[in-house]
Amino acid sequence: MAPTPMAGDGPIAAVAPRTPPPPSASAEASASGSGSGAAGSAAEAPVLIFVYFHKAIRAELDRLHAAAVRLATERGGDGDVAALGTRCRFLFSVYRDHCDAEDAVIFPALDIRVKNVAGTYSLEHKRENDLFAHLFSLLQLDVHNDDGVRREVASCAGAIRTFITQHMFKEEEQVFPLLITKFSYEEQADLVWQFICNIPVNMMADFLPWLSSSVSPDEHQDILNCLHKIVPQEKLLQQVVFAWIGGKAVTVAHNFDNYCSKGSYGCEDTSHQTDKKICSHENCKIGKRKYAESNHSQLVTHPIDEILYWHDAIRKELSDIAEETRRIQQSGDFSNVSAFNVRLQFIADVCIFHSIAEDQVIFPAVDGEVSFEQEHAEQEQRFNKFRCLIEEIQTAGARSTAVNFYSELCSQADQIMEEMEKHFNNEETKVLPQARINFSPEKQRELLYRSLCVMPLKLLEQVLPWFVLKLDDANGQSFLQNMFLHLPLKLHWLLFSPAGHAKVV
Repeated sequence: MAPTPMAGDGPIAAVAPRTPPPPSASAEASASGSGSGAAGSAAEAPVLIFVYFHKAIRAELDRLHAAAVRLATERGGDGDVAALGTRCRFLFSVYRDHCDAEDAVIFPALDIRVKNVAGTYSLEHKRENDLFAHLFSLLQLDVHNDDGVRREVASCAGAIRTFITQHMFKEEEQVFPLLITKFSYEEQADLVWQFICNIPVNMMADFLPWLSSSVSPDEHQDILNCLHKIVPQEKLLQQVVFAWIGGKAVTVAHNFDNYCSKGSYGCEDTSHQTDKKICSHENCKIGKRKYAESNHSQLVTHPIDEILYWHDAIRKELSDIAEETRRIQQSGDFSNVSAFNVRLQFIADVCIFHSIAEDQVIFPAVDGEVSFEQEHAEQEQRFNKFRCLIEEIQTAGARSTAVNFYSELCSQADQIMEEMEKHFNNEETKVLPQARINFSPEKQRELLYRSLCVMPLKLLEQVLPWFVLKLDDANGQSFLQNMFLHLPLKLHWLLFSPAGHAKVV
């Protein structure tokens, strides 16, 4: 039998480092409290919580590689192939969200204070994505019956393990010390909280218990101490986070593929000990919930039709942006271009995550044959092109007065409007009718809730007040009613957060 290739022995050898370095001893010592540096724990230096994230990822990489090697050497059955695929998808989801949050929060903040560091790591994230894409493509082949494919799977899993291990080692040796020295405790805490808020809600309920199960009891306590200091002092929000981290760890080989079917994502209301203020607040919400339930038959026939509300809200926002674009073209006034860019970024995020929800939740449930992934990818590219154009205008400043520059801006806005309208019409005629027929109202509410949970916590807190403001009174009541009927109690704070309290209630 041919030897099983490890990292560096297969066709992917050119892109993989040869030998994985050991975990950063200094970083682990600091995080565990035995280091000699000024910061001895995550509770003292919040960015050191990322050392525990890395430890959990390393353990998962080891398990993935070991499973791939066993498959190659022992020729496992179909169940082993499926389990490997599930483990791979879980690791990819965790690591992708980790990297996305780094790219969105950590590296931009670091780049402001230390130049020429962040770019290298973001580029490596892209190379890691390519390796995962190659592994996924191999798993689509005849893994069970082809010895060569199984060896290549083991080789690719080894390369992923090696590359990511080395990447994390460099972060621990180069990036973490810079974050500790260049950022105050308060700034580090804010960065870590922003990082957490950039992870999708549906992943957080699996990510935090999985993290807890991957560290020692002392390290787990350090994580808790850190989170107690960095999570904002909203009682309900703290209950959500600590309910997640105290939840049951995901059993990867069996549970991950089913996590999208969970109704509560591990956020069941298990705590009944809240202070008087919180109880009063809850009673207010329970009263609203009872009112919503009593009017259920009048307000909602098919909860899935709330997707139409989202479409209309997005239409209104895009129409406003297109109108603002034409105003800019006519006046040549770019004094508010920064605010305009923020608004564009917001609606782009709304559209992108709306598409992700459709691809991951709605369409697979309704009809596995229905797919708009290509259209969604093209829409994201269109938004990115529009954003780049705005950023070019910001950079050019007063020099950006050419007529064709403004014309291109208007053209891009009109194309986005046209493409989104066509896309919405297709969904409304091809998908929603099936959902109305095939699913009970409760199932429809579950799908809507799961669709919201593909968003990161940070975006979700912004989107809900914005969305309700776009609705008339009847549709707004319908939306709130369905959220109360399916949203776990501890997530009701999203509808009553300080940023959106007056708007939503």
